Amino acid sequence: MPYRLTAAAEQQIDLILLRSAQAFGMEAALRYNLLIVAAASAVANDPERVGSRAVARVPGVRAYSLRLSRTKLVPSDRVGVPRHLIIYRVATDGVVEILGLVHDRMVLSRAARRAIRDA
Repeated sequence: MPYRLTAAAEQQIDLILLRSAQAFGMEAALRYNLLIVAAASAVANDPERVGSRAVARVPGVRAYSLRLSRTKLVPSDRVGVPRHLIIYRVATDGVVEILGLVHDRMVLSRAARRAIRDA
């Protein structure tokens, strides 16, 4: 199943990758980008995959930790400790819509509601 990014999700990814490059270097940012793509593809292929979870009090919205897709990458491309979750839903046209990426320290329901509002 295909997926699409909202404009807000694209901006969040750009910011995450920029901060990653500044803090850890360009190669680390490229590895994080590979992980984001792998995780987005994973939820697109199976929106209710093992490890994903419904976001409390936000019907139809799910979260999936990037950590769960680390093994989809070759060992040299793996990110040590990914700290973000993908917030997504299946849109009315059947496409998985990536609403945003949030840090794992954030209150998930609040972040999901903000992602919906910004979408």
